Amino acid sequence: MNPNNRSPITDHRSRKPRSRAAFKLVELLIATGITVAMVLMLGLMLGSLMSSASHATERVDAFRDARAALQVMERDLRNLVRTQWNPDPFASPAPCPTATPSTAQPVTLLAAYFVLKDIYADPATAGNHNQQLYALAAAKTTASSGDVCAVGYYCQWDDQLHAYSLRRFFRDSAATFAVMQAAGSYAADSVLYVPGASDAIMAAYVWNFKLIMYDACGAVINTYPYVCDPLASTPNPRPIAPPAAIEISFNAMSPQAARTVMSVSSSPNDWMDTTTQNYQRLIMPHTYQFRSRINLP
Repeated sequence: MNPNNRSPITDHRSRKPRSRAAFKLVELLIATGITVAMVLMLGLMLGSLMSSASHATERVDAFRDARAALQVMERDLRNLVRTQWNPDPFASPAPCPTATPSTAQPVTLLAAYFVLKDIYADPATAGNHNQQLYALAAAKTTASSGDVCAVGYYCQWDDQLHAYSLRRFFRDSAATFAVMQAAGSYAADSVLYVPGASDAIMAAYVWNFKLIMYDACGAVINTYPYVCDPLASTPNPRPIAPPAAIEISFNAMSPQAARTVMSVSSSPNDWMDTTTQNYQRLIMPHTYQFRSRINLP
């Protein structure tokens, strides 16, 4: 047989094209597009999760500061330092004392040792303002009675941020003693408690600071302003005895929610007046209230 004469079957097999494993350009573009889309979706999901975690952390930090502020106030008020009288008109009071003996004489330098009064000028309207608290407290670091310091708590409006913050006024024992000594026979609230720009911020985005006092019978003392002792001659305001307890409450908000309010409103009244549209729409749904009742010594 002639070797050049190949069979039809052999010749057909020799002309069959070889298959090659390869991607076309269109297939590469489609695969690249799908990959990019998946990466973008995963990035958006990760960003959303990180944003949610960040907002949750901000909220936890803000409310932790609010709780810490309440604890500091509780500590200060439980170390309240009263003006001493002889005889002490409230050493063994009746269940509901209504007056103080006229024979009581001062033992220590007289001072406004417990004050509920608007010393810091709240820019909100008079009917919806934040209340304020000031007192003489012993700074106890040991088991001893401690040194007398002047402290205070109030909400301050920030014209730049358009929001309230809870601040603590503090005057150490040396400065407090100097003020009381210079005051002469009586240290009034106007000289003992002078809020300033350097007062520490205890909690941001805090407003509606309210105070409720109770007497020894548990009845509410509806007096504001209230000063113990307001005069150098009479222990406590007649006919009201010193409060036996005080309830402190305030509202707080997370930074995320506060930023939304601050971008819309620049009025302090919107934070205090619950009837405004901004309060009902932007503030009320995100408001948390903190409250504590403290028994006074």
